[in-house]
Amino acid sequence: MAHDRIGSVSHSIIIVRGDTVSYYLNMSPAIAELVRKEADPNTPDFQDYFSSELSVKTWDSECRLNQIEKASPEPTGHWIVHLQYQCPQIVNDLTIRSTLFLDLDESHTQFARLASPDDPATAMREAVLSASNVTFHIPDVHTGGSASSDRAWSFFKLGIEHLLTGYDHILFLLTVIIAMGLLDTVKAVTAFTVAHSLTMALAFLNLVSLPSSIVEPLIALTIIYVSVENVLATDIRRRWLLTGLFGLVHGLGFVGALKAITVSREELLLSLFSFNVGIEAGQLLVIVISIPALRYLRSRAWDRRFCRAFSQGAALLGAVWLVQRVFF
Repeated sequence: MAHDRIGSVSHSIIIVRGDTVSYYLNMSPAIAELVRKEADPNTPDFQDYFSSELSVKTWDSECRLNQIEKASPEPTGHWIVHLQYQCPQIVNDLTIRSTLFLDLDESHTQFARLASPDDPATAMREAVLSASNVTFHIPDVHTGGSASSDRAWSFFKLGIEHLLTGYDHILFLLTVIIAMGLLDTVKAVTAFTVAHSLTMALAFLNLVSLPSSIVEPLIALTIIYVSVENVLATDIRRRWLLTGLFGLVHGLGFVGALKAITVSREELLLSLFSFNVGIEAGQLLVIVISIPALRYLRSRAWDRRFCRAFSQGAALLGAVWLVQRVFF
């Protein structure tokens, strides 16, 4: 699924007291099941796994994992494990390097938070850890920093990454603009942006919802439809109305990536806004990079033939995705 770039999810709360680092890891049901299959919690292999995949350092000194407390899985399937690290000195600078669960799921995402030892509900710093970003560095665990700015930046980067790895979305954009002039492109992209921003917000607030088994085939259908229109239609100046409608569908695909993320009501607006801005930045990047190629194409005598060939190829790929998403 081209939009499912966030696979399994875990959340961690990190609390520093003196020379001790407590790492509370909350695993989603999917990753908890994978972990229990990989290593029996009652054997040394379990501790060895965390020792090899999670590194905690203060300055250049490695902190030692000396205790693991395993709570019973919750009725929801979530599983909390408390990892306690002993450091050789009082912790000020802290570096977390986590490749946890990436061997089990390469799209795993961990939402890490440094919390105040006096009030664990208070976030001091935050980071999103994934295959493309495995390090969480905190220069001073006592003064912390701006958790809000951390969150905004993390979700902004997550939005860009999600867009640039959403191959079906990129193909849809290119298929929309390849047959259009600049003004019509601006209108179509604006309508698309407004529409998918609307459904992202509504879906994230649980006001609208569709399962990915419906959304993903619909996204493939939007690619097929626009491709066929490029080949057969004689007037596409009102395409912005169509892209606005299709944007509603793509917005549901985008927000599916965030459904497993746990954020409070206070964090919801900033997280959603930053993620959406990241998506728009990625989308703008794709369009800006495409403009020189499109301008060159417009100046050639064979531009119409190329547009038809590109659209036919896009329709074929959309059909392949449609079959995959319906039957497999």
